[in-house]
Formats: sequence, C-alpha cells, structure tokens
Amino acid sequence: MRAVRFSRFVPASLVLMWLMLAAGLAQAADTNPPPLSPDEQSFLTRARADNANQIAMAKMALAKSSNPRVIELANSIIQERSALDAQLAQLSGSKHADAGQPAATAVTRMQTLNGDAFDRTFASTAVRSHCRMISAYEAMKMSSANPALKDFAHQTIPALRSNLTVAMSVLRSSGPTPRPQEAVASVDAHGSKAMVFWEPISLVAAPW
Repeated sequence: MRAVRFSRFVPASLVLMWLMLAAGLAQAADTNPPPLSPDEQSFLTRARADNANQIAMAKMALAKSSNPRVIELANSIIQERSALDAQLAQLSGSKHADAGQPAATAVTRMQTLNGDAFDRTFASTAVRSHCRMISAYEAMKMSSANPALKDFAHQTIPALRSNLTVAMSVLRSSGPTPRPQEAVASVDAHGSKAMVFWEPISLVAAPW
C-alpha cells in the first residue's frame, strides 16, 4: 500500500516542480528583455539629443521672452523633456542622465533673436521637433521588441501631443512666420492629425 501511494505522489511532485520552473523561466524572460537592436539604440540617441535641444531652447526662452504663453510652454518642455531623458537614460543603460550638448547651430540661431521673432522661432522649432519625435515614438511603439521601450513609447506620446498643441497655439497667436514653405504633420487636442504649412508670408493650417 505504501509503495502505491509513493508511486502516485512522485508524478504529482514532478508536475508541480515543472510548473514552478516554467513560471520562473517566464518571470526571468520578463525581467531580462532582449538586447536593444541598432534601430532601438539609434532611437534612444536621437530622442536624448532632441531632449537636450528642446531643454536648452526652453531655458533660453525663460531668459529672453516676456510672453506668458511662451514662458508656460518653456516650463512645460523643460519638465517634460527632463523626465523623459531620465527614463531614456535608464532604458539605454546609461549611468548618467546627461544627454550631451544641444546642437550648436540651433542654439546660436536662437541667441541672435529677440522679442516676437524669438517667440515665433521658439514655437515653430517646438512644433517641428514634437512632430518629428511623435512620429519616431509611434514607430518605436509599433516595431520595438523590447517591452519596456514599447511601453515607454506608448506612455510618452500623449505628453508630446499635449505640448505640441500648446506650441501650435502659441505659434498661431504670434503672427506670420517668415520661413520657407514646408509641411509637417501635427496633432490637435483630440489627437487627430492635421497638416501645418509654413509659407514665406503667412501661417496656413488646416483645419483650425
């Protein structure tokens, strides 16, 4: 009788052991995501460089602009991009949150401007940057094989869209922006896409 009971107990214990092992392997797979691909590493580098540019220009806006809406946008960008860069540093495995120096040409161009010209340039630069980065984050959300990076991209997009909406509002209220004609995709407050056209004389947007 004891031999029969023991023979029945052994298979059950083995099944329990295998279930526990499978659960442990699944948990290990979740905590050890696949290494970043070259495209994912390139995205992280690009995102951190853009953060550095936007933070530098926003700090300049706080020092040079007297427009309350520009100041509000600048503070929002600094807060948003600083938080994003800290998370990007963790995803990239960097020990430091410093993303490096912003592009010298962009900063130099902003330093030479004042008043309304500065406000328009700052807002238009913020619009273009946010449009480009929203597209980059959207692509990473769809293509990344890294669960942490995919989830980060998904959570970041709404914040970028919110600042884009504010930047577009500031730009519309700033009057004409004398820049070469080009079109960039933007997102309104409801998340729908629109096309913003920069013309030499006036700003045309559809729909407003």
